[in-house]
Amino acid sequence: MRAHWRRVIFPAGAVLIVWGNGLYDTAQRTTGLILFVSGFALLFCGRRFWHGFANNWRTRKRVQRWVDQKRDEPEWKHRWGRLKLTTWGLVVFGVVLYAWKLLARITQEPDHVNEHLEHGTVLMAIWALLPLLAQAAEPKDPSKEQLLEQMSDRTWRALITRTVANTAGIYFAGVLIYILVFSSRPSLIVPAAVTLGGAAVATGHKTWTRSRKLSTQLYRNIQILERNLAVIFDSGERSAEERDAALKSWDAVELDLLTSVDTGYALFGTPFLPAKATTDLRVRVEKAIEAFEGNPAATKEVLDDLGKIREACSGRIDSVA
Repeated sequence: MRAHWRRVIFPAGAVLIVWGNGLYDTAQRTTGLILFVSGFALLFCGRRFWHGFANNWRTRKRVQRWVDQKRDEPEWKHRWGRLKLTTWGLVVFGVVLYAWKLLARITQEPDHVNEHLEHGTVLMAIWALLPLLAQAAEPKDPSKEQLLEQMSDRTWRALITRTVANTAGIYFAGVLIYILVFSSRPSLIVPAAVTLGGAAVATGHKTWTRSRKLSTQLYRNIQILERNLAVIFDSGERSAEERDAALKSWDAVELDLLTSVDTGYALFGTPFLPAKATTDLRVRVEKAIEAFEGNPAATKEVLDDLGKIREACSGRIDSVA
């Protein structure tokens, strides 16, 4: 007992957080706030005493060994990937359903302003976290074949996620404005709703237009690269001008592959291919350009990969975007 009494600190902190949160809407708000902050401090201090708590459990070791064996099997990787994508789809559907029900609730109970603040906070969290969830749902360390075959699906998921997330952010702004002006200036609700609705449509349109424009540009640049490579292949020799033209064509393709298809912010966006896959493709393209006639098999592989990328872009071609 003396060796393990410190482990009580962590659950005690959880109890104080729940207790303090329950006192927030009462006359003892100050006491509740103190309990809430103290609970977080206890959680932070007590979590380290639980490290290694289950290391000697035989059941945990058996489960860990089983998981380690199954984790690297292709069949289980496929199942895990399908589970993550299914979860992503359910979350997106749930967000849309949640927003629709919230709109119906506001219409039926317009005077319950304080209750809608909580829903606005949820919408703000969706706006910030949904793109991160979509990125986490993507398969981890997929093979080159999987990346190229699923490139179009990856792009569609990024576009849908970004559209839903941006709409949730605008929805949050609408709920916040509704809370602020409903009691004081209700006449502003209609023009504010029209303005924010237009902003949601414009934001979604811009996202999808960006994807069509970038896909068309990548498709065109890959065509140019393929033609430059074909010139070297057909001539049977490689001049300095042909080599430079092929390298410049690849530079344009690489920039397109690294550009986020759903947003201009690279930190929160999703490119056509992960940076690691693009780097691997660059190495193989440069080798093919340098030794085109010496390794026809590698050259054919590069051309096949470029063809798959071009095919993945074909569904979003829009030359006037």
